[in-house]
Amino acid sequence: MYLVNGIKLQGTIESFDQFVVLLRNTVSQMVYKHAISTVVPARNVRVGPGGGYVQSNEGNQAEDDDVEQ
Repeated sequence: MYLVNGIKLQGTIESFDQFVVLLRNTVSQMVYKHAISTVVPARNVRVGPGGGYVQSNEGNQAEDDDVEQ
């Protein structure tokens, strides 16, 4: 995840609401959505027919803990 000021944050998106995203890594950080510039997935995102996200069980849990968002 990149912020509008250029700072790069890494972690797993644990939760979100209308205004904030809760990012979990070694600590939890609450980031206001208006401060987020770009969210980058750590691995390719598969898109199904009609544009829907296709959830995959490929990979292992250890990789999921290091997701770059």
